[in-house]
Amino acid sequence: MKTCPNCGTQVADDAKFCEGCGVSLEQVNPGVQGVNNAQSAPQNGPVQMQPAVPQLNPYQQYQTFDPKNHTSEFDVRDIADNKLFASCPYLLGVLGIIIALLVTNSPFCRFHAKQAVKLEIATFLLCLLCIIPFLGWFIALVGILVVVVVRIIALVNALNGKANEAPIVSEIGFLKG
Repeated sequence: MKTCPNCGTQVADDAKFCEGCGVSLEQVNPGVQGVNNAQSAPQNGPVQMQPAVPQLNPYQQYQTFDPKNHTSEFDVRDIADNKLFASCPYLLGVLGIIIALLVTNSPFCRFHAKQAVKLEIATFLLCLLCIIPFLGWFIALVGILVVVVVRIIALVNALNGKANEAPIVSEIGFLKG
C-alpha cells in the first residue's frame, strides 16, 4: 500500500490514480528529479527538497452535513430488509404505523413510523380547522394537500432506504423530537 501525496489516502501499489481525490500517482515531482542530477545538486551542504504542492481536484465532491438525514445511524442490513415495512405507515396511515411497529428489532421501521405519526397529527389538526366555515375549509384543504405531498416524499425516501425527517412537519415545534 502506498499513500497519496495529495490527501493521504491509502491506495494499492499498482493504482494510477487516488481513489480519494483523483490525483495522478504517476506524476514525478520536479524537485525530486533535480536532486538526483549531479549538476544541479550543491557541492557543499545538505540537499534541500522542495515540498510537494497539493493539487486541487475540481471534480471532488464534498458532502455537507444534513441534520435531518439519519440514514447513517441505521444498519445497512436493517434498511435493506425492511424498506417495504417502513413505507407502510405512509401508505396505510394508522394501520401502517401499527404494522411498522410490529416489525421486531427494526430501528429503521420505528423511525418511519414516528415520522408518519407526525404526519397523522398534522392531518388531524388540519381537519379541526374545518370547523371554521370558508376560511378554515380553505386553509385545511391547502394544508392537507401539503401533507399529501410530504407523505409522498417520505414514502419515496423510505423505499429508497433513506431516513430523512419529513419536511415542513418536522419543523413544527411540538412535533419535534
